[in-house]
Amino acid sequence: MTSEALLGIDLGTSGVKTVLLSASGEILGEGSADCPLRSPRPGWAEADPSDWWRATVLAVGQALASCSDPCTVRGVGVDGQMHGVVLTDRDGDPVRPALLWPDQRATEQAQVWGELSTALRNTLGNPIVPGMAGPLLTWLTEHEPEHCARARHLLSAKDWLRMQFTGSAGTDPSDASGTLLWDIGSDRWADRLLDVLNLDRDLLPPVAPSGSAAGTLRAAQAAQLGLPAGIPVAVGAADTAAALLATGLAHGEVQLTIGSGAQLVSRTDDPTTPPQPLVHLYRTAEPQGWYRMAAVQNAGLALDWVRGVLGAGWDEVYAAAGEDGADSDGVIFVPYLTGERTPRMDPTLAGGFTGLRIGHHRGSLLRAAVEGVAFAIRDAAEALPGPLPGPLPDVIRLAGGGIRDRRFRALVADVMQVELAPVELRSASAVGAAMLAASAAGLPVPQVQPAAGIPVRPSGRDHTEGFLRYRELVEPYVEDEFGHGHGHGHH
Repeated sequence: MTSEALLGIDLGTSGVKTVLLSASGEILGEGSADCPLRSPRPGWAEADPSDWWRATVLAVGQALASCSDPCTVRGVGVDGQMHGVVLTDRDGDPVRPALLWPDQRATEQAQVWGELSTALRNTLGNPIVPGMAGPLLTWLTEHEPEHCARARHLLSAKDWLRMQFTGSAGTDPSDASGTLLWDIGSDRWADRLLDVLNLDRDLLPPVAPSGSAAGTLRAAQAAQLGLPAGIPVAVGAADTAAALLATGLAHGEVQLTIGSGAQLVSRTDDPTTPPQPLVHLYRTAEPQGWYRMAAVQNAGLALDWVRGVLGAGWDEVYAAAGEDGADSDGVIFVPYLTGERTPRMDPTLAGGFTGLRIGHHRGSLLRAAVEGVAFAIRDAAEALPGPLPGPLPDVIRLAGGGIRDRRFRALVADVMQVELAPVELRSASAVGAAMLAASAAGLPVPQVQPAAGIPVRPSGRDHTEGFLRYRELVEPYVEDEFGHGHGHGHH
């Protein structure tokens, strides 16, 4: 028996995930393959897009092979990591390696962007972050004019991948709104900004709805992927926007995802922001609508660093989170190993342990590390405009696989003083991409029903004193009018 399916492809920072979704919303097959992230110089983050293509071929092959019955794929949808820049020629071939969102080379250029007029900054609706396409394009224009001269398209990661499928360049509003080249108020490219900064408007691709058809799968690429040529390919979406489609976040809800970083997301119909926003504002993958996102750069990434330095296994890290009645005995960990975004917005910040005394031990450091990450998440959460009076609702949805251990979940619930309601859905972004494939193919969009996990309620243990000590350490990073920290902190 042959099953009809929709293929969703999620191009992440470290790998590609694929799902085959049935018309009834069931996952029929899955695949994954790793992609290397390269750092040719300190602070640089690059990738070779040909590695993305190889990983996509592998992951699609795995998904097809894992189906219990042969699958007929009716449409393809893509999503991917936000920000960064893929400069390509007219045929979609990269003129240089892709620059990715963690890249810090445009820190100087981001400061110049911060000095734009208030009126221009207000059109962007977002904090100025070096790894976004706008500052990176400024850096490329200044440092690699020969590559800019050869380039025909400035694309996001998923847009490059989709161009390989269809041969046509384009993007969607969810990725365009994360470039710092998008006018939030008029919902189109920010032409006035491009003129002021002398950036090449012709590099920016046409914009179409996430669920519209970008074209059909070309024969040569179809042969490599093991798919039929000529099937519709959706324009696609940014990874978080695609995941929100799959998890079904409603207005008034807040969703927390913890992986290498952490994101707190809420939907909004009001695309207005203060002059110096501390949270991001992006378009959803739906025809209308926006979401706000408080972004923490250092969550699992910081814990993995501490774990490696101390030679601890993950179970030991989570055990430190779950020690009943234990605390870090005055040790505070500031996890700003790669600078920080919400609410500090400074890529130059550094992390560190403070409060160390002779009586402290390895366990004190591990406990401080997990608490410090939880404190950073609460710090960001308090900057997110709440749907209710007060900063946060009583219950926050918990999505993503980066926080599966119940001991760490319990610590985060206690620190944030909210109930965490897990939403269990593997590869949510890839599932959202498959839902967009249905729209592009003119098929009914599958109704996905994420499983509800066991709620994690606060135990009543009060972390307020520790959190206030943490805030005293990080508050010296006071933002000036351009969002740059001046304090020295306690590194």
